[in-house]
Amino acid sequence: MLATARSIRAAQPAPSICVTEADIDKLSRRNFLDHIPLSNVTNVVPFTLIALCCSYVAQGTLLAALLALNAAAVFGMYLISRRLRKATSLAQSTFWWRVYEVTSFASGVLWAATMLPVVATLGQDIASMFVCVIIIVSVAVTSMVVASQWRTVLSFLAGVMLCLIPQTVAYLAVIGPIPLVATIGLGPALVGLAHAIRKQERLMIRTQLENQQLAESLSEALAVAEFLASRDSLTGLYNRRAFEELALGISADEPGTPLSLILLDLDHFKSINDRHGHGIGDSVLKETARQIESIVGPFDVVGRGDGAVARWGGEEFILLLRDATLEQAAHLAENLRQGLAALRDPHWPEDLVVTGSLGVARWHEGMPLHLAIGLADTAMYEAKKAGRNRVSLSGEGPDVETAVMA
Repeated sequence: MLATARSIRAAQPAPSICVTEADIDKLSRRNFLDHIPLSNVTNVVPFTLIALCCSYVAQGTLLAALLALNAAAVFGMYLISRRLRKATSLAQSTFWWRVYEVTSFASGVLWAATMLPVVATLGQDIASMFVCVIIIVSVAVTSMVVASQWRTVLSFLAGVMLCLIPQTVAYLAVIGPIPLVATIGLGPALVGLAHAIRKQERLMIRTQLENQQLAESLSEALAVAEFLASRDSLTGLYNRRAFEELALGISADEPGTPLSLILLDLDHFKSINDRHGHGIGDSVLKETARQIESIVGPFDVVGRGDGAVARWGGEEFILLLRDATLEQAAHLAENLRQGLAALRDPHWPEDLVVTGSLGVARWHEGMPLHLAIGLADTAMYEAKKAGRNRVSLSGEGPDVETAVMA
């Protein structure tokens, strides 16, 4: 992939913060499914307390049967929540949510029905009153627990009120009008409280998601800033400072690894600018960068497509090759020279031919980077003196210099 393409993408502005209702629904349901199993387990407390009262109320057998049915419904909701956690498609998820809501409705009916065995004796014994209080508290707590899932809480409360109000009306002569008024007011009160809890929970989720997006945007902005600080704005290659840091890091991290340098200078680049304009000159620099990147892949030094390649300054480019002998580097440099000479672009004048002079040098262990670059620079100028459009190799001294002719 070309560095210029990466540079453009990296420099694009981070997306604006936008949290949709669907995003909130998704996280709300995930949080609900993560915590509802524990909430189901806590139902053991009211079930146990009511079970203890079965021996002290007149219709204890009926109370125990209704309690067992309610426990079965709650356990069924637990199993359904597990299926929801494993749902892999929207269709599966939607189906099991509907099943969960129906089961929630059934649980609401059963909670209210549990009141039936004790409603006739509410004012006569403490056990009946105790069961009534436990049921009301359990209904209220359950409404708060499932408040984040609006359809679920409405289904549950609909089941409660559908069963509880007829009971209160049927036993009006026994218990009086106050329980009826309280029962009628209970539903709207719990709906309003559940709505307030749901609204607060969704506001918290929205804030959480916005903070996450903000953190991601800041991280992307920092990455863009770091990227741009290390890149040449025209070609997308490393700039001089970044190349030096990378090269020194490689040398320190991998002592003994063969390292080679290639320094490329475009021939007669000033005349290209003078004759064809700086627009064509910039295009030549960009195409040169692309050509370098297409060649340097086998000697990628950092696991990225651009390797240690930099625009050294003006029309000069530098390459650092890891695990490359001088001969391997010379072969790559020759491929690069030939690739440059073959460069064409439909926007260029027909007579425009790009060539480059390349110097190749070993960077020996313990040698300062600027000395190794100096060797490559000397070899590059030898290529220019020899007629340009060629590769010149440098050893440790001028006696081992050779030239690879076109």
